[in-house]
Amino acid sequence: MISGVGPALVDRICLIDDFPPRGGQAIVRRSEKHAGGAAGNVIYGLSLFGVRTRFFSTIGDDEDGEFYRTEMERAGVECVFEVLECETGRVDVYVDRHGERTFFVFPNAAGRFYPYLRDEHYRWGEYFYLDPFPFEGSLNAHITIAERAKEHGKTVVLNPGYPYSKLGLEALSPLLKNTDIVFLSRDEYEMLRGIEQMVELTVITLGREGSMAIRNGEKTRVPALECEVVDTTGAGDAFAAGFLYAMMSGHGLEVCLAAGNFTACHNIQRLGARNFPKKEDLDEFIENYPK
Repeated sequence: MISGVGPALVDRICLIDDFPPRGGQAIVRRSEKHAGGAAGNVIYGLSLFGVRTRFFSTIGDDEDGEFYRTEMERAGVECVFEVLECETGRVDVYVDRHGERTFFVFPNAAGRFYPYLRDEHYRWGEYFYLDPFPFEGSLNAHITIAERAKEHGKTVVLNPGYPYSKLGLEALSPLLKNTDIVFLSRDEYEMLRGIEQMVELTVITLGREGSMAIRNGEKTRVPALECEVVDTTGAGDAFAAGFLYAMMSGHGLEVCLAAGNFTACHNIQRLGARNFPKKEDLDEFIENYPK
């Protein structure tokens, strides 16, 4: 069982051919609306894989808020939302023909989160997955939640993303001292060199080169799978969901990395952040992966 704490964001994905120069223009070929937010994506995926899940966040009292709740609950996620009198958080995502994307974030309700979790919420499940909110006080909110989670004996998982990674190790250390596992991109790891000495397990996605885990100074690396890239939005979140599912199922680091690569590969071949493989397909991949 796992709880996620992160921003509830509705993605509006816009497909373009190429990004224009500054002051230029690009034609939007197609657009779609999806539920998003890194922690929400991971929790959504794990729920589809049969893991019991909860998600804590803030949504607005609007159509997007209801859309977000419906999408999560349809996947089996138990939602514990604070509903605010404002718009739900939104991200406009522009994706070019190579699958690369640029984000424009409207924090709205996601920018007004506070640690509203009660003591009973910390007694549920074994894991807490944390992801930055798009506002200045997000780090302090997560520090409080991580401290409480560790007091209740939970495994704390952090996706610092760019917002926390850019702060550097010193600013992040109050959160890291109550964190067990971190998920990072290669670029984020470069900003947080040495983080592997502050947490039990560091997991790094390497794009086309696969992924790597560092535990007790030892590195485990697994190459990526070959696949066509349509949209890289949510690739890291899909990876984390696959990795955590394999880990919760009792597999070693190499299998966990491979499961993460498999899930990410499935995701980036489609538009949007929540394109997860079927549970039986992931189980079959894990079962047949060389041990």
